This record gives sequence, C-alpha cells and structure tokens, in this order.
Amino acid sequence: MKSSSKIMIGVVFLLLVVLAFALLNGWFPVSRDTHPPCEQLPTTAEATSALASNESLAEEIKALGDGITVEVGKPCNDDQERGLVLVSYSTKSERDAISDLLSRREGFGVPVHLVKR
Repeated sequence: MKSSSKIMIGVVFLLLVVLAFALLNGWFPVSRDTHPPCEQLPTTAEATSALASNESLAEEIKALGDGITVEVGKPCNDDQERGLVLVSYSTKSERDAISDLLSRREGFGVPVHLVKR
C-alpha cells in the first residue's frame, strides 16, 4: 500500500474519531427534546396555572444553574393560545441535571420543553 493511501486512511479515521467525540460531548447542537403537536398542547392559561401551582419545582430547577429560566412558552407560531412550560439552559451539565430532577418528580402536569440557549 502506498504511503499516501495510509496517510489518507489515518486522516479519515482521525476525523471520524474527533466527530464522534464532539457529538457525544454535545459540541454540536442536536435537539433531543420535542414537544407534542400544537393541537395537543394545553392553553397558555392552563400552562400558567400549572407553573404557578408548582412554583417550588420551578425554583428547584432554576437553582440547578445560573442561566436556567423556567417560564410559560408559546412554541406554536400559528396558535399563540397553546403553551407549555419552557425551561432554558446553557450547558449540557445543566440539561442533564434538569432531566434528572424531572425524572424523579411528577412534573408540572403540562408538557415541559427543554431548550438550549
């Protein structure tokens, strides 16, 4: 095998390793979170009520990181009357902590959508 072929194979292998490492560590924004279809979302009034009645959970989530916000979001451009609880975070570690907390709790009673800033 020619040395140029060996070099090319080595470069391709190295690029694949770096790409896999980057994907696994969240260097590329890959959305893992979706929300239900807009027609299945509660009204913004229901989402607001759910957030207000679960204020302690919202405060626990906010305490997981400096840049975390919890609010009622309106993800449907064509139907602003539909809402959910929108949790914004900055880092992968914040996202993991939020997911862990939500998995151990009952939630807000309405869909929660995690969004990286």
